[in-house]
Amino acid sequence: MRNCHSTRADLRRVPCGNASPALLYSFSICLLSERRDMSSPPELDPWDLDRLRLPAELVGDVASRRRPPRHRSGDPFIKGPIPYAWIASACRLPGAGLHVAMAFRFYRGRFRFKPRERRWSLPDVAKGLRISDDSARRGLHAAELAGLLAVEREPGCKLAVSVLDLTGPESRPERRPLYGPIPRSWWLPASRLSGKSLHVGAVCWLLAGWERSAGFELALDGWADLGLSRFSASRGLDELEWAKLASVGRTPGRSPIVTILDAGAGSGLP
Repeated sequence: MRNCHSTRADLRRVPCGNASPALLYSFSICLLSERRDMSSPPELDPWDLDRLRLPAELVGDVASRRRPPRHRSGDPFIKGPIPYAWIASACRLPGAGLHVAMAFRFYRGRFRFKPRERRWSLPDVAKGLRISDDSARRGLHAAELAGLLAVEREPGCKLAVSVLDLTGPESRPERRPLYGPIPRSWWLPASRLSGKSLHVGAVCWLLAGWERSAGFELALDGWADLGLSRFSASRGLDELEWAKLASVGRTPGRSPIVTILDAGAGSGLP
């Protein structure tokens, strides 16, 4: 006897009025066998991916990524993106070089449409950063020598400072820029902390931009190109946590999990 497929093909070719009783009988048997097969449970596919999934009760809730803090409407902020080569060179400056370089970068972004207001008094910058005039002067000189800032000095006039966008190779993932924006209400308290706290703050904002999340895993080593050792990175992270600029989750044997906090409501600094 021919199989069901050939029987159905023969039936399509033969008009119903001319179909023989034997052919109709064979077709009925095929339909009954197919109905019986459909009623039986299907065999499990050994390559079915659904069989590899965890039960629903074993799957935890996947929390959505928390967005990094943003400045409020009308509040000042540091504009991004900042090339990685620029921020890395600024972090390697001695003394208050990073503080001063980022201060002038902030001023450039805030007054970019007001050329007449692009002259600033160095004592005012020092006062805002809460550092001495001499520290601000040395920091500005170091940033100028590194090619990060260009300074025009005229007798009896305030300094005219321009930011030079130092570029470098950024093809590798670890060479992506600091995207920003960074609220000034966060950066300014961080710049007033001791040690390399501001350098660690720069690393935090780098990772927040790369991960597009306020929370991330921060490896304490591997930041030598930003002037940080493992010890200085750990101390700086403790300072940011004390100032309530970041929360830190620590697990033995793993890198800390850092979350950048919104400093709009105030920090631990006076």
